[in-house]
Amino acid sequence: MHQPTLRVIKTLELIANSKEQLTLSLIAKKINIPVGTLSPILQTLQKQKYIKCNPINKSYSLDFKILELSYNMKYKNSIFELIKKHMKNIRDLTNLTCQMGILKENNVLYLEKLDANDHIQLKSFIGTSYPAYATSLGKALLSNKTKNELIMLYPKNFEKITQNTLKNIDELYEQIKEIKKEKIALESGEMNSQIECMAINIEHNQKIIAAISISYPIFYSNKEFREKNKKILIEEKGKIEKAINLFFADLENIH
Repeated sequence: MHQPTLRVIKTLELIANSKEQLTLSLIAKKINIPVGTLSPILQTLQKQKYIKCNPINKSYSLDFKILELSYNMKYKNSIFELIKKHMKNIRDLTNLTCQMGILKENNVLYLEKLDANDHIQLKSFIGTSYPAYATSLGKALLSNKTKNELIMLYPKNFEKITQNTLKNIDELYEQIKEIKKEKIALESGEMNSQIECMAINIEHNQKIIAAISISYPIFYSNKEFREKNKKILIEEKGKIEKAINLFFADLENIH
């Protein structure tokens, strides 16, 4: 790979994903390049409005050009807007945070998030990715995989994120069989011990192209709550898939 380009990519990814206040020296340390090499990269990115520097603490964050690129990526493809419209329906009907993601290798990449209307807000971010086995979105996206395909994706036992995280392929495959039966993927305290999520996949031309989830504090959860929201999700799944078949018959993926 072209190392100068790779340094720029690593710099942007670090700034985008970090919750720390990233100064020049800290960025250089984290991506293991000399300060003298990093400094002109940051200066150029700042001049081109991809990042900005806080004049008080000298930390770097993303600037509007990145958001502009993200906006253009989303809105070039009107399928994204169609799905987002149904996400708003789900959010408004459930009054819960609604998220959408796609599968990238063995992780789920979060592409959209609509916060709940109430005072409880879920701290998650568009553009982040997490192990698919630990999220309802990811399980929904994996639900068409055979056991051998799962083994190829995860040759080792799973990283333990919370006490409830699945341990291995066998546990995941048992859940996938249940997802195929119930049409709903569930994650209860597996990524965050205080959060439960339910998800549907979006299928088109016998492929899973995306998944949509709702997230909520785990203390909300009971049989009646799950059944009510399961019905809403499955109804919206049907509407989305019908619209895609009607208006985007040749669609292969949304990203």
